[in-house]
Amino acid sequence: MWLAVNIGNTRQHWGWFSDNELVLTADYPLDYWNEEATYPAEKIVIASVVPNQILRWQSLSRTQILTLEQVPLSGKYFTLGVDRALNLIGAADSYGLPALVVDFGTAITLSSIDERGEFVGGCILPGFRSQLRALKNTTANLPEVDLPEVLPPFLSLSTELAIQSGVLQITLAGIEQVCQQWRRQYT
Repeated sequence: MWLAVNIGNTRQHWGWFSDNELVLTADYPLDYWNEEATYPAEKIVIASVVPNQILRWQSLSRTQILTLEQVPLSGKYFTLGVDRALNLIGAADSYGLPALVVDFGTAITLSSIDERGEFVGGCILPGFRSQLRALKNTTANLPEVDLPEVLPPFLSLSTELAIQSGVLQITLAGIEQVCQQWRRQYT
């Protein structure tokens, strides 16, 4: 058994593999640390965009840190996040080429690979919670609101719903627009 851990800005995603077959997944907060949970793993492969998390995992002798240089993706630039590169490799392997990956986290990323398997670019914007916090932190009177469980109507009659609607509806519309442009160009 071996363990793959993808560490983002707020979450860790664990995948347990037997040879190359995924057998179990788990999702944890960024600050989760349970060295005992890793013991069945003969090898631990870490991909992370968070430097202090890389340092933490390097303390385990069976840990291998996967760097961007090790990801077989042509056209990548040196500041491309290893998470985005791996997302594209996984999408191409699972769904074929070309591929567009939308990843929702602290940041929302859209990353694209063409029919030749070459990285052709992408977009990065603040994630939903990051946008909601920014409104609270940069305005005088807007409250901090949580993400709703249901998409609010696009026009709302309360400040809280209007904030939720604005962040969700406009972000989703922008992502849909980028996806449509991508389809026209690459499919």
